[in-house]
Amino acid sequence: MAHEVTSEDLLKRVQQLAPIIREHADQGEQQRHLADPLVEALQEAGIYHMLVPRELGGLQVDPLTFYQVIEALARIDGSTGWCTFINGGSPISVAFLPGEAAEAIFGNGTRTILSGTTLPFGRAVPCAGGYRISGRWSYASGCWHSTWHLAFCNIYEDGAEEPRSGSVGIPELAFVHLPRAQMQLLDTWDVGGLCATGSHDVVAEEVFVPEAFVWKFVLDGPRGPQYSAPLFRFPFLGFFSMPIGAVALGIAQGAIDEIAGVSQHKTPRLATGTLRERPLFQTQLAQAVALVHSARAWLHAVITKVWGKTIHGEGASVTERAELLLAATNATRSAASAVELAYTAGGGSANYRKSPLQRQMRDMHAVTQHIGTAPVQYETSGRMLLGLPPEAPFILL
Repeated sequence: MAHEVTSEDLLKRVQQLAPIIREHADQGEQQRHLADPLVEALQEAGIYHMLVPRELGGLQVDPLTFYQVIEALARIDGSTGWCTFINGGSPISVAFLPGEAAEAIFGNGTRTILSGTTLPFGRAVPCAGGYRISGRWSYASGCWHSTWHLAFCNIYEDGAEEPRSGSVGIPELAFVHLPRAQMQLLDTWDVGGLCATGSHDVVAEEVFVPEAFVWKFVLDGPRGPQYSAPLFRFPFLGFFSMPIGAVALGIAQGAIDEIAGVSQHKTPRLATGTLRERPLFQTQLAQAVALVHSARAWLHAVITKVWGKTIHGEGASVTERAELLLAATNATRSAASAVELAYTAGGGSANYRKSPLQRQMRDMHAVTQHIGTAPVQYETSGRMLLGLPPEAPFILL
């Protein structure tokens, strides 16, 4: 069983990783996935196993620590922070599995990296002992190095064209764990931002998955009996989509760090004195800092509030889930505004590839395109705050 680590321990590990992250950032962009030495270093630091139960050798950290580590990594490099969010967040799914399946994926000192995808849903057909899985899933971040994959599927009867109907008015969902070796990777990740995440498409064709490695979407459904700790009762999307806000805040904080440093020596054209002496820049910097600090404070406050209830055996209310989603969405949009301020203040030199600001700008706007904290989530949050049910019920999981 792994010993308990603190947020301070992990944040210290992040700082130790900083040189290798920076060293391989350009290589990751060129290869379109994280560099092998960086992945190995993240493995050694336990970063991919932050949410794995201690009984399986994981770190089982609290949610706020998870968000802080993601932000700290994204502050150094956006793609590294993003892969940490996906490959470090997906293991929360072991809490829904029987013990033998969880052990097979993460037990016995395995160095599992679990990638995960949601849309579009695949096809799961019940058969003797399990399911036949087929589908093509986009945005499989970290799949280049993953050893297992978590895929969302609708359940179909054999030969049926329409999925089975579930109990909450949507097609029945199954969350499927299958070895990455049983899937085909399609080289589709040719993008402008978060280039090193390797978020290619993955394909499965009639892959048999034993029933123990599949869990169905059921509100308030059972978790694996071994994993009853509060961590595994925290809202599921608090690990699977809302940490996007932490990635965004990290990228924005990195941009603020960069432009603050540049301002010490950069002299704008047709101007006298350094950038730091100009009132416009002073205003831009202050606005960016205010955007990031206030968004971070609210996000952390909501996480802390929901975690406190979870520790005491209480489920998060619909309003609190709306607040968590809204705080994550606000963090993403506020961070984007902060990066734009920093990039604009950098002037023409910020457009050169040698400037971290251009990568931070590209990465930030790739982050904003994810549905998890897209502008439509304001509508979702508003519905819930007004007492209306969300259109996607698994936000209540």
